[in-house]
Amino acid sequence: MSSIKEVAIGTTVFRISRFDPFRQLKLLGDLQKEVLPAAGSMLTAIFGAEGQAQDRDEQAMLEAFRELSIKLGGDALAGWADRLIDAELVTFELADREPQKLTTAHRGMAFSDFSEILELLFHILEHNFAGPLVRWAGRFGPAREKLVSLSGGLTPPSKES
Repeated sequence: MSSIKEVAIGTTVFRISRFDPFRQLKLLGDLQKEVLPAAGSMLTAIFGAEGQAQDRDEQAMLEAFRELSIKLGGDALAGWADRLIDAELVTFELADREPQKLTTAHRGMAFSDFSEILELLFHILEHNFAGPLVRWAGRFGPAREKLVSLSGGLTPPSKES
């Protein structure tokens, strides 16, 4: 997997580099404590109770968003955005412009609304954690299949390698 992920969100192209492994470890600990419990109902609305992709029912999504909002307030969301969007690791590029670091001063140029911020946070988390978590879950049997299906088919290395 490449150490830099490029993703287009709205009219902006972002390039995301990975955190160093010790920062990943600390973030994973904080994520599992603070964010994952609050995101549980959102994931259920998106993937269903069995982890199977379903049509995104608008009412279920709204209810899940309300539940997430109750458990994870604005200050916490802003704090996670500040922790995850590191100007040394995330750059952005607008049409016909040179790439630049995504500093606090440039955030207004890079995003048109809050949903784009949330989408970037998702990509930062996916780039830093999806592969390692799938590889690690491969050591635990049934969790492996569920994580592989949720990660878009990333598979852990075989035992022979």
